[in-house]
Amino acid sequence: MLKTRIATALAAVGVTALSLTVLPGAAQASESTSSSTRAVAAADGYLHVWEHQKRGGRHCQWSGNANWASCNMRNQGSSVENGGFTHDVWLYYGPDQTGAHFCLNRGVYLENIVHHYFPHNGAGGGQSLNDNIASHKWVADC
Repeated sequence: MLKTRIATALAAVGVTALSLTVLPGAAQASESTSSSTRAVAAADGYLHVWEHQKRGGRHCQWSGNANWASCNMRNQGSSVENGGFTHDVWLYYGPDQTGAHFCLNRGVYLENIVHHYFPHNGAGGGQSLNDNIASHKWVADC
C-alpha cells in the first residue's frame, strides 16, 4: 500500500515536471511588451542606425569602424542597435572617432536616443546622442 502511494506521488511529480519543461507555453518566460528604450538586439555582426526613433526612416549598417557621413547619416541618427557578435561600440561626437564617446554595449538597441547623452569625456560632452553622432569604433569592451 505504501509502495503504491509513493509510486503515485512520484508519477504525479514527474508529470508536473514534464509539463513545465516540455509543453509549449507552460510556465515559460515571455518577451516584454513594454516600450523600454533599452532592448536586447539579435546579433548579426552590424551596428545599425536609423534616422528616426523606433527604427524609422533611413537605415545604415556597418560591420567595421566608420564615419557616418559615408552613409549620409552624420548627425542624423535617432535610434541605434549594436548587433555585434563579440564587441561593444564607441559612438563618437566627432568624425574620425574624435570627441566625446558613448558606449553602446553588445546586444543593446536604443529605440530613441533623445534622452541619452555623451559623457563629459571630450568635445561634445553633455550633448544628446540624438542627431549628434558622427562616427563609431568597435572595441572589445567599453
